[in-house]
Amino acid sequence: MSLEVAVIVPTYNRADLIVPALQSILGQSLRPAEVIVVDDGSRDNTEAAVRQFGSAVKYLCIDNSGECRARNVGVSASSAPWVAFCDSDDIWHPEKLRLQALVFESVPEAEYGFTNFKTVVDGEWSATTKFDTSPAGYWELPRRDVTPESFVVDVSMFPSLLRHQPIFPSTLVMKRSFFEAAGRWREPLGRTPSVDMEFHLRCVSHPPVAVVATPVVGIRKHAGNFSGDVLRTLMGEVEILKYVLAHNPDAAKHADAIQEQIMLRSADAAETAFAAGQLDKARQLLKGVPYNRRSWRQKLKGLIAASPKSVGEKLQKATAALARQDTVSRA
Repeated sequence: MSLEVAVIVPTYNRADLIVPALQSILGQSLRPAEVIVVDDGSRDNTEAAVRQFGSAVKYLCIDNSGECRARNVGVSASSAPWVAFCDSDDIWHPEKLRLQALVFESVPEAEYGFTNFKTVVDGEWSATTKFDTSPAGYWELPRRDVTPESFVVDVSMFPSLLRHQPIFPSTLVMKRSFFEAAGRWREPLGRTPSVDMEFHLRCVSHPPVAVVATPVVGIRKHAGNFSGDVLRTLMGEVEILKYVLAHNPDAAKHADAIQEQIMLRSADAAETAFAAGQLDKARQLLKGVPYNRRSWRQKLKGLIAASPKSVGEKLQKATAALARQDTVSRA
């Protein structure tokens, strides 16, 4: 198997998590050609944790700039014709790269792909996979089976990703030339939660897309995850989708679907902000939901959020108490 892959590992204050990640990368049955850690200005012992791997891992340190720049710097410092990304708090199954290489070698026109994954909490891998959570019919796309574990999708997955995103950076492998042609990671967005959505939407517009359905990546969940903050994640998705609408060359073809997703996620974020008592934020987010598209509950919450602060806070607490009672009564 001849696929030469450079693995880029962006990291920030992950001294306690990066060692298992690097062990899983170096333990691949298809050995990476290069492993490059880009330390985004960590203030902990990340450098010492990485240095213990010696010459097997190249360590670079940059000023704190966000994950997008860290990934771009890593690619620029590598030379292999293929690149992969692994976040420093995630882990790979030993067969991850080999299974992806099989698809690319079987379908040479495929230059970008991803794998299925499971979440990992306290060392325990989830029973279900990310693909298991996909909406009914999600994978009923024009596709070709390549191996029992993999297939290629022969159409743009842009509309599918707007509804449901099954891709994480740690699952990716792509040709270096594809990465450059796609336009790299958008560095100004590097501190925005869900920034990877913007990158994936650009990439999946260029089929065929190579998919390994076996869950060969573990996405570790812990207190430091951005995704643990639901409101911040939803607000990040809204910001990213607005950016996509303004800058993605394929956005015009999907403008209505993008606007719909902006509205739906704004509504979810407003509900989350209201439940947390963040009434100013809930009011601002509801501006992204046309009045005639709001449920009666959302209209009521909008009125409460727009009330004078002391009144709004009392009404919000009363509404939250009623919601809890309703939940208990249904249990």
